[in-house]
Amino acid sequence: MKHLRIHQFTPATAVGDGVTTGVLFTQKLLRQLGHHSEIYCAHIPQQLNQIHHHSHFQADQCDLLLVHHSMGHPLEDWILSQTCQKALVYHNITPSEFFAPGSAEQHYSEVGRQQLKRWACHFSGAIGDSPYNSQELEEASYPNITTLPMLVELERFAGASAATTSLGHAPQRPLLLSVGRLAENKRQHLLIDALWHLKNMQHTGPTPQLLLVGGTTSQGYANSLHHHIHKLGLENDIILTGKCSDAQLRGLYQHASLYWCASAHEGFCMPLIEAGWFNLPVVSIASSNIPATLGEAGLILNNSNPMELASVSHMVLTDPALQQQLIDAGQRNLQRYSEATLMPQLQDYITRLTDTTTSACAP
Repeated sequence: MKHLRIHQFTPATAVGDGVTTGVLFTQKLLRQLGHHSEIYCAHIPQQLNQIHHHSHFQADQCDLLLVHHSMGHPLEDWILSQTCQKALVYHNITPSEFFAPGSAEQHYSEVGRQQLKRWACHFSGAIGDSPYNSQELEEASYPNITTLPMLVELERFAGASAATTSLGHAPQRPLLLSVGRLAENKRQHLLIDALWHLKNMQHTGPTPQLLLVGGTTSQGYANSLHHHIHKLGLENDIILTGKCSDAQLRGLYQHASLYWCASAHEGFCMPLIEAGWFNLPVVSIASSNIPATLGEAGLILNNSNPMELASVSHMVLTDPALQQQLIDAGQRNLQRYSEATLMPQLQDYITRLTDTTTSACAP
């Protein structure tokens, strides 16, 4: 097998960020395949000092540059000026209508999708990290598209966990968990409604507790969630934890009884895979890539009715046999995202791609 110089570029990195995690995992896979692989970036936190500033990148020392795209940015000219062969790695861009009008997030969402369309002829191939994302690449006319979910090193979930009581978790109560930033497209308000219905369905035993984990992207939406919780009298049943440490998050997954997702838009939805790792049954509303990510590993509802979400969840919580079926299916689903599965697929794609031409743009 020919060993190549395959480097990656991403505009910004952050500790714990999903794209950053995927970039680091992809580097690991490339190096295990014997390729020389470095990461270049414009904005690098101090903790990620193994990543190089993009000003040090040399195109004549690169056989293939993987360019990660998940939001618009001002580095388009730099990317297109690189003369080495390039392949796009697309992580999806949340549609602009999910952001507040006039916000920076709305602006860069629109810019990012414009860039996605403009760049197609400058790349010799493209990788979608989900079928949903690969479909967008096809619509934008990218050549040589493949789907490779190079997103997370599953074993990273195996670290030590921290006590969850400091987050307000009451150990005697069944714990329902949902992880994601507080933003309109995550639709945490549907989960609040569903908990209200679930609480009214249960007449014996301790009532469930819902923890919504994640930072705030939309302060207006976060404020509306607090108001909604108060309106329904659920102050003692729902906790908005904010961001958690990895150790705290592991503890929540380990103690939870059920994972909930009501998001309206997900390019992948990593928490569904995290739930599978921790043997946590999942009940989710179908949208975007959620059915493809979850596969057989959860119960997927085809509408956004909170009462139906509550009814199905009550069934899972009270049926140990069904819980075990979902846990077993979650373990099978994990195999799709393992190193052993992804490495030969990645090498096959690299072999095919590096035999193609580098650009199809008209002069």
